Amino acid sequence: MVSGLNSNALAADNKDEAPAPADTLRADRDLLDLLLRNGVITREQYYELIRGPGRDSADDRRFDDLLDDDDDTGYSPADVRTRRFRVRSEDGRDLFRLRGRFYLDGAGLFLDDNKNTVDDSRDGRGELGRYATIVRSARIGAEGVMYEDFLWRTEVDFRDQEVRLRGAYLEYIRYSPFRIMIGNLKEPGGIEWMTSRNRATFLERGPSNDAYKNNWNPGLRLEYRGYRFNLMTALMSGGEIARDRAVTGGYALSGRASVAPFVRNRTFTHIGFSSSYRVNSYTERIDGRFNRQYQDIRLRTRLGTRAIDGRFIGADDVQDAVDIARYNAEAAVGFGPFSLQGEWTHVGIRRDFFRDDISLGGYYVQASYFLTGESRTYRPERGNFGALIPNRNFRPGFGPGAIELAVRYSNVDSIDKDYDGGQMDHFTAGLNWYLNRETRIMVNYIYLDAVRQNGKRSKGSVVAARVMFEF
Repeated sequence: MVSGLNSNALAADNKDEAPAPADTLRADRDLLDLLLRNGVITREQYYELIRGPGRDSADDRRFDDLLDDDDDTGYSPADVRTRRFRVRSEDGRDLFRLRGRFYLDGAGLFLDDNKNTVDDSRDGRGELGRYATIVRSARIGAEGVMYEDFLWRTEVDFRDQEVRLRGAYLEYIRYSPFRIMIGNLKEPGGIEWMTSRNRATFLERGPSNDAYKNNWNPGLRLEYRGYRFNLMTALMSGGEIARDRAVTGGYALSGRASVAPFVRNRTFTHIGFSSSYRVNSYTERIDGRFNRQYQDIRLRTRLGTRAIDGRFIGADDVQDAVDIARYNAEAAVGFGPFSLQGEWTHVGIRRDFFRDDISLGGYYVQASYFLTGESRTYRPERGNFGALIPNRNFRPGFGPGAIELAVRYSNVDSIDKDYDGGQMDHFTAGLNWYLNRETRIMVNYIYLDAVRQNGKRSKGSVVAARVMFEF
């Protein structure tokens, strides 16, 4: 069976039980959805009521949330949906759904000195625009279920005047909670990286994560989703989807483990660790003997918005990198409307041609609070966060939506030996207004102080905003 099926309808497959009328099933499910959104019942009570006596909770969760990245509450179990369009076959074994998102960003820059920014190594150069507006992301895709055994997805992102593949895979789930995925995938990493950007608290990921994160690449990923833990390992290639026949592609071995020691109602604790070892791509060159010319590695982050494209960490790529090892430790806690989250990242790069090895790293810590009483949707079986559903959607005379305040501090140090990638202290204060599950307005105030060994320094403020929706 597939996502959205009512458990009573599933029970009708048992010959000892008679199926309930479809209208009654739909009314019962809608009532429980309303009670969950209004906080009358907990998520655990919701699944217990949906499940009914004699049913296994893990089995029902499998049917309830096959497709979406988020719990599929708040929608009717109709065969055809319109608000988030999807079509399900009559026997329930096949399902098709469209998906997508759109982010419109704008920002204004207020640096103390905008004529000598750290993002440009040339003397007297580097001035950035004072304000700008961009389409940060515009994605369109489709996903589905085949024969109850396979999930599939394909999605493209239109941004930066490019078309990028962002998720195209086939996933075998017959032995769920063990899953096998192959295609263009996210390489395993920390909690912020493994959480969809649609669920991000700030406009951009923390600078330390943004600079040192893994990427989307073709590969094979194995995952086990336990009740309160997640284990993941992957073998990834190193060339995204582009292919240059002169380049010998690299590869990576990656893994992540997360556990939720305590989860009850709206309280949770989370810890995790991930690591990755990547062998760099290279080309052959002849200069009296055969040598490998390794591909440059880009480890960069910007101001905290892409609307103004300053590269304040990693303006210069790392050259002659033989391999790179990443290590990431993560933790998060939540108490009702309050949550706290942080990650530490270390990167070690081994270099060729008599260059010294270098070590880079950084961390961030953030806190958020919902003024309207909601809490972040933590998913222990995946080790990440799902969609935020307001207690009451924004509608004049009905409800305010959900309002969240958040703060974050991040430090990134990409200076070591002869590599001058820069160092930055980064503060962010954010206001998020969730009009409903699909629509959000975000405003960030950013203060940063970035320096490089070459003497350049940038400090000052950025005000950035985003209007986003998903479907």
